[in-house]
Amino acid sequence: MGVNNEILFTMKHNMKRLIFFLPSLVYYAAIFILSSRSYQVNVGILFFDKMIHLIEFAVLGFLLSLGFFILKTSFKCKFIWVFCTGSLLAVLDEFHQFFVPSRTMDVLDMAADIAGIAAGFFVFVLFCKKVKWIHF
Repeated sequence: MGVNNEILFTMKHNMKRLIFFLPSLVYYAAIFILSSRSYQVNVGILFFDKMIHLIEFAVLGFLLSLGFFILKTSFKCKFIWVFCTGSLLAVLDEFHQFFVPSRTMDVLDMAADIAGIAAGFFVFVLFCKKVKWIHF
């Protein structure tokens, strides 16, 4: 009976983790689908595409933070997990675009993506402090 309760507790705990990571998984799937399209929009504003990359990945950084903040690790460790995971996803997104017709892999886009991940993390921290959701 004790073993079954322990298994049930572990399953519930893993489900809770999955629920907190689900928004970032769905959002990254949307990024992947959108970056699979062959067309690019040119609005004529200097560095507009870099701003879009930064904002797009700031949202991802915020959502990844939601998932990683339930882990019982230090603040620094959580930042490293969010930053490394988000950076890997940014690199994968740009690498993926190398294979999409009329798209290119751009190091500056990747840099904007990674900056967005860090920005999203810090926006998440400020949000949590404001609503007193997570104590640091």
